Amino acid sequence: MGKNAIRLSGVLLGFLLSAWVGQAPASTAGVIQFVAGDVRIALAAGSERPAAKGSPVSVGDTISTAKASVAQIKMGDGAIIVVQPESKLTVAEFVYAGKEDGSERVHYRLQQGGFRSVTGAIGHTNKGNYMIETPIAHIGVRGTDHESWYFPSSVSAGGVSTPAGLYNRVNVGLTYIQTSTGVVAIGPNEVGYAASALDRPHLLDAMPEFFNRSIQPRNVRGPQAPSATALAQGSASPQQGTTGSSGSLAGFTAPRGKEGVSLGETAVNPAISPNGATLANAGSDATFGVNWGTWQGGLATVNGRATRGPTNFISSTNLTTAAQLAALPPQVVNGTYTYVPGTGAVNGTGSPTGTINSLSVGVNLTAQTVTNYSLNATVGPQTWTGSGSGSLAQYMSGSGISIDGKCSGCTPGAGSPTSHGTASGAFVGGDAGGMMTSFGMKAANQSMSGTGLLSR
Repeated sequence: MGKNAIRLSGVLLGFLLSAWVGQAPASTAGVIQFVAGDVRIALAAGSERPAAKGSPVSVGDTISTAKASVAQIKMGDGAIIVVQPESKLTVAEFVYAGKEDGSERVHYRLQQGGFRSVTGAIGHTNKGNYMIETPIAHIGVRGTDHESWYFPSSVSAGGVSTPAGLYNRVNVGLTYIQTSTGVVAIGPNEVGYAASALDRPHLLDAMPEFFNRSIQPRNVRGPQAPSATALAQGSASPQQGTTGSSGSLAGFTAPRGKEGVSLGETAVNPAISPNGATLANAGSDATFGVNWGTWQGGLATVNGRATRGPTNFISSTNLTTAAQLAALPPQVVNGTYTYVPGTGAVNGTGSPTGTINSLSVGVNLTAQTVTNYSLNATVGPQTWTGSGSGSLAQYMSGSGISIDGKCSGCTPGAGSPTSHGTASGAFVGGDAGGMMTSFGMKAANQSMSGTGLLSR
């Protein structure tokens, strides 16, 4: 299928947050999670007020950010929106009653600048119900992590000139740009571009430099009382894996779509509530200060969202800080982390417990990239493979990087269907000698998730 055809994707993002519903009037679409700099909310009624943490965002409101200013919004369906500096975004429509019954829909209007969106429930099942409007084209979203920018005129920054037009980058999933003259589908690590309303959209050969300067979503969580799940929950570090000293990762399965198939997913620093599940496959590694296990046999929730299957977690109180990463000697900034036996993988039902045959992650800290994520795991009669690459920012955030491969045994007698998924990770130890990772994959009607500890 050509890249100009609209493709559907089974890849789900890993940064999952619980839905915010029923806490404000029906017109309320979301809540400001944090602001930095000068951020204003122009109300639909015509007045304007400064944005602050906890401010409601209603249908018809426009969020405007000044230079070096940013706002993050948590929408009522669990989506996270990061409005970038010097941007203007309107919530034109938002309808969500707490379930995907066809009535849910969201419509954003991007007048200038950009925003990063980690989508929630809207658009996963009824995919045509999520739309982004710009002055020259519209963008359709198919359950994804993406970033959209619109420049009314060309801009220059750092000696680099960016032509006017609409840009859309996909981190996970699928989007498309459509103008009056054509449409282009955009997959992971691709950027679509349209210069004007009369220009046929197309994929760019290289990633525009301004995407490297965009603000990433923050994992914002409130205080939590100590509980039996504190080990799985980790700490509330805002930039997990880069500035904190403790945290956790999780690979799990959760219901998606009307067909009820459980899909493998990942999450960074999640809040896990067992809800009757029991802890199995527990283990630890004293060298890196890492613990792991699987909540299974109950109805565990991850970030307030019910799962359909097991929740594998791996946690540490010894994450590598940004300062420690920056101080690493040249001989270790480009290397490979390999699997330390102990953790495992499970299928969508949690039985049987699988085996990680091999797992390695190549990184280049100078280029800030994951050069190669490679996984091979056996769960019952199924053997899963997955590989991928991406930026460290993606890998160390909730969105994760995309991994693709095959699943032998997922469809008996029909070969090895293609598998898709995501993987997240964090460095461990003062010298970044270790790494925690979580992963989740889907193929046909099967799914698998797990965690791993690796060492350099």
